[in-house]
Amino acid sequence: MKEILYVHAGPFANYIGTHFWNTQEGYFTYGEDEDPVVFHDRSFREGLTSKGEPTFCPRLLIFDRKSHFGALSDELYADAADSAPAGVTQWEGGVVEYRQEPVPKSAYQTRLDEAESGEPEGDDDDAADTSNIRFWSDYSRVYYHPRSAQKLPDISEWQRTQGEWAVSKETFANYEHEHEVMENDVRFFVEECDALQGIQVLSDCATFGGFTDAFLTAFRDEYPKMPSLAFPLLSDASNVTVHAEEEQNAMKALNDALCIRSLETTSTISVPVQHPSSWQRGSWLDGLAIDLSSQYHTSALLATHIESATLPLRLKSSPYDIASLSSMLNASGTLNISHLSGMYPLPASVEWSRDAEKRIYDLSAVNDTRTNSKSPPIAEYARLQVSRGEEPCAFQASNLTNIRSTMYPTLTLRSIHAPPYPTPTSFPRFFASSSPPGTNAASQHDAKHRALSALSTSSATAPLFAAYAALAQECVDRRADVVGRVGLEFDEVRELKDDLWALCDRYAGPEGEWRAQEEVLSENED
Repeated sequence: MKEILYVHAGPFANYIGTHFWNTQEGYFTYGEDEDPVVFHDRSFREGLTSKGEPTFCPRLLIFDRKSHFGALSDELYADAADSAPAGVTQWEGGVVEYRQEPVPKSAYQTRLDEAESGEPEGDDDDAADTSNIRFWSDYSRVYYHPRSAQKLPDISEWQRTQGEWAVSKETFANYEHEHEVMENDVRFFVEECDALQGIQVLSDCATFGGFTDAFLTAFRDEYPKMPSLAFPLLSDASNVTVHAEEEQNAMKALNDALCIRSLETTSTISVPVQHPSSWQRGSWLDGLAIDLSSQYHTSALLATHIESATLPLRLKSSPYDIASLSSMLNASGTLNISHLSGMYPLPASVEWSRDAEKRIYDLSAVNDTRTNSKSPPIAEYARLQVSRGEEPCAFQASNLTNIRSTMYPTLTLRSIHAPPYPTPTSFPRFFASSSPPGTNAASQHDAKHRALSALSTSSATAPLFAAYAALAQECVDRRADVVGRVGLEFDEVRELKDDLWALCDRYAGPEGEWRAQEEVLSENED
């Protein structure tokens, strides 16, 4: 069946993941004559509740701090979880019980519970309200298996949470030692699959970077040939100029660099995603009244593109799985880091041109402000593009291919048109109220179901490695204290710098324009 095991680690990853799973629920059909467009079994597992009723739950592991789960419950299995084992001797002495007040459900969750059919009626009136979102679970529409929730102990307020690479790796080691998650929970999900195609990982680099590295290393030890697709969510220091003396930002940037280098060996495909604080407002956000400081808003936009770009892995009409997707994007076998890009909402009618291309925003690339203004032009090597909407006529493959082939002569392009994006009521109400002249109400309403998302490999990855390598070099040259704070030795940072420059050269192409910057920086090396 080519099932997928999903892993989400970190608060922002779970904000995105919640939108992702709410969308997956939208693909279910309930009429006898309705044929689903996706293979539900690839993402969901079928089981029985404690009452013996059939149910579908995501094949998912959720890692986060205990306090971040909010009011999330496993009500489908509550009776089994709460029942005491038979034959256990009970304590007969005095007991003083201290019970923490449960987190109240959100208004959206309450409306879901009160709906007679299990589905909220209407659309906008019952949508989740941004002001009421406290946790990522506040707008969740699916039930999870008890083995999905992996609740890590909360940390003290005085402890650092971002950029602690060594501490994050140790956190996984301690959690694995105590819970044996690889032997118990991972194996549970893997062994119930008929033909697992791989794992899809979504993780916060700043807080769960080392944790994810340790998890994937352990997973790779158990399943060395299993394909994996990873979406590392970079920190807010990934797209700004960082110097070694800026300790907090330097820690986060080095942590990001360590994450990406690690995924070069532990993941089949890695798609780094820039932090929303680095997004540049422009025409790509036309049609959205989005709050870029809101995790609820930005995670919805990212979830739309991640869900759409990976839809071929679940779509019945698609031949792709994680292994074949990797082969298409990485034909040379040396470029396993890809970019995520897209346009949402997509105009009802669009003619492909160079101007239209400018509205496709690269969510993985660094901004020009961080890199040399004389950086070489981008060369795109491979691209899988997914368009969503009722009518495929606006997406004429021949026209698109001709335009992109002119821009990128060596490009390998694959284009898929998929059904409309099933926007759930849990989605933010961030669609602009105003519309272009001549746009009718129906077209404006349908806009939230149209999207264009793509995964690609290109030379745009090189500037990211160059910036990280420059920071690593500066840390070595100045013997910066931040190296010790991250938990590294200077020799390890020097090795990191060399690896990053090697990756930069690999993606930059034969011209090697970025080598000049390395040679200038190396003049100061000890």
